[in-house]
Amino acid sequence: HRDLFSWASILTAYNQADLPHRTLCLFTKMSWLDYLKPDHFVFSTLIKACASLSNVRLGEQVHARFVVSPYSHDDVVKSSLVDMYAKCGFPDNARIVFDSICSKNLFSWTAVISGYSRSGRKFEAVQMFQSLEDKNVYAWTALISGLVQKGHYVDAFELFVEMRREGVEI
Repeated sequence: HRDLFSWASILTAYNQADLPHRTLCLFTKMSWLDYLKPDHFVFSTLIKACASLSNVRLGEQVHARFVVSPYSHDDVVKSSLVDMYAKCGFPDNARIVFDSICSKNLFSWTAVISGYSRSGRKFEAVQMFQSLEDKNVYAWTALISGLVQKGHYVDAFELFVEMRREGVEI
C-alpha cells in the first residue's frame, strides 16, 4: 500500500543519492498513480531537487503549489525556498520568502547572505550578516566565499581576519 509517507521516503532517498531528476519524475508518478498531494516534507524535497538542478522555473511552480496548499505557513519549506532562490541566483526572491518566515533559523539566514554575496551584492550581504545575532562559521563562510567568488578579495580577507579575531572555530 503506497501512501504519502512511503512516497516521501523514496523521494528523499533519490535526493540524498543526488538524483534530483528522478526525484521530480517520481513525484509526477506519485500524483498520477495515487492521486496524492504533497505535504510539507514532499514540498521541501521537491524544492531541494529544483535547487540541485538550478531550475528556478520549476522551483517557482513548486512554490506556487506550496502557496495554495494547507502547508503554506510552514517555515521549514520556506527556508528551503530561500535556499533554492539563493542558489539559483535570485536573491531578491529569496529575501521576499525569508521576510515571510516567522521563526527564522540559521539555515535561512545563511542562504540569504550567501545568495546576496554570490550575486555580487556586497552591501546587502554584509547588512544581512550584521543583522544576524548568532554568527557561526557557516554564516561567516557564506559571506566570505561569496565575496571571493565575486572578486572582493580584500573585503573577504578583512572579514576572515575579523572572524578569527572573534574566536570563531574553523
